Amino acid sequence: MDFKLEKWQANYIDDFMNATDDPHLSDNLCETLPYPMDIAFAHEYIRERMFNSEERQICRAVVIDGHAVGSVDVVFGTGVYAKGGELTIWLAKPYRLQGLGAEVIRAICDHVFKEYDIIRIEAHPYVSHVVAAAALSKAGFSLEGTIRSAIFKNDRMYDYDVYALIKE
Repeated sequence: MDFKLEKWQANYIDDFMNATDDPHLSDNLCETLPYPMDIAFAHEYIRERMFNSEERQICRAVVIDGHAVGSVDVVFGTGVYAKGGELTIWLAKPYRLQGLGAEVIRAICDHVFKEYDIIRIEAHPYVSHVVAAAALSKAGFSLEGTIRSAIFKNDRMYDYDVYALIKE
């Protein structure tokens, strides 16, 4: 599937609102996306990514046919974690389960490893999120372990897996 990773733009607001109108998306991200989506939150989400200096975080819209259908971010660590980053990705429902997630993950990781002094990229999907786990594995990430009862969301505790990709 042909896609581009582009900086977020204000004109993606309708795409963002449509893509995030999905309780499954909100429920499966460690990142907090409200459901139903709030327009003020949407504007702030896009604004933060538009004006990001890219010194400590790379934020890209996943764009197909001129429409933002997802997002991928890598937030760089600090201090003793400065050579690493944490990846977050989400896709609108019609674009899931088609291999796009793994392609996007590979593309952003290639960019980060090429352009930044980063050696390791991690991702932390919920243990129950098997689709995310499959995309990460397909993109070359290795499962390193499970962190138990580490996330409190929607009035319950969740375990998450640690996946990592090390620069060759």
